[in-house]
Amino acid sequence: MELQKKNVRSILFMDDDHDEYDLVKEAIQEINPSISVKYVNSCDQLLQYRHQTFDLILLDINMPHHDGFFVLKSIRKYGYHDLPIIMYSNSLSPAHIAKSYDEGANLYFAKPESFSGLLKGLRKLINLDWASPFSVTKTYCHDGNYRIFHAD
Repeated sequence: MELQKKNVRSILFMDDDHDEYDLVKEAIQEINPSISVKYVNSCDQLLQYRHQTFDLILLDINMPHHDGFFVLKSIRKYGYHDLPIIMYSNSLSPAHIAKSYDEGANLYFAKPESFSGLLKGLRKLINLDWASPFSVTKTYCHDGNYRIFHAD
């Protein structure tokens, strides 16, 4: 039986930079205004959404107190294995990319340098088939080879 494509209707954005959230929210609203985007900047704030479900999480690596890797491991530890989590970072470090996939991220999306790049990347990201997050991951992470998600 083939899985039906899962449409993205809600995104949780976790980053310590509120300006980055504003850009992402603006881009998402331009792509599809019916997609809900919620923002948190810490693990403590994450607790307010513990009873809400999201279709995607965009998670920054570099944050104060607990970095994105800690958050990623915590989310997976609490049983959210099928929840698509995309690491969203300025870092192009091969170590960060490998650690992201090794610890359970479904994709690694490097923050684009322009709004048009962000728009293009988010459009492509939202249109991926998230019914099976791990099939998406296999395209970017296979046999120890890790790739960054690109809009192109």
